[in-house]
Amino acid sequence: MLVSNWEDCIVSYFDLIDTRKTIASENSEATELMRQLHALTHKSINIDMPFHRHAYAWNDSAIFLAFPKTNGDYETVMRELNEVKPRFDEIRHSYAICVKGQAIPEPPCAYGTEVNGQPKFIFLKASGYAFKNCFTVEERLKKHGMDWYIDSWITRKIRNFPKTDRCKVAMLPTNRKRAICILKGQIWR
Repeated sequence: MLVSNWEDCIVSYFDLIDTRKTIASENSEATELMRQLHALTHKSINIDMPFHRHAYAWNDSAIFLAFPKTNGDYETVMRELNEVKPRFDEIRHSYAICVKGQAIPEPPCAYGTEVNGQPKFIFLKASGYAFKNCFTVEERLKKHGMDWYIDSWITRKIRNFPKTDRCKVAMLPTNRKRAICILKGQIWR
């Protein structure tokens, strides 16, 4: 399949901080936090984030997926994320990692097999490389304790993106280092 058929996308990974410590307390608080995150992810993608096409949630994490076409779209996507992040912080303080990638076209396979009304096969439409890069950024930069870790391939498309500190991280598929903009608080107020 030609790479030219792949769509530019932004994969945005949200994670609640210190859930593992709550799990260790052996009460139902962690489970309740996760359920709140899942409900908020569902509400956000269906009501509050019209420019995002998909969301995925598991445990104490969520991914939002958008497919920007123009430079203006990049700002729209990031503004939607900027508006929703404080709601995640109301559940528990969180951080967001946003990485630009290219989504592999969906495979031409049947989705018809279901069990109890649920498909047995679900294709994550997010770029696999960008998804993995989110975890690489998390591993390398989480120690900074920031709210946002944003790929410079996103920020350079936004005309008036705020000045931020930057760190370099080797990213797939080439393992070349890319700048990651890091910041505390909201991107825009």
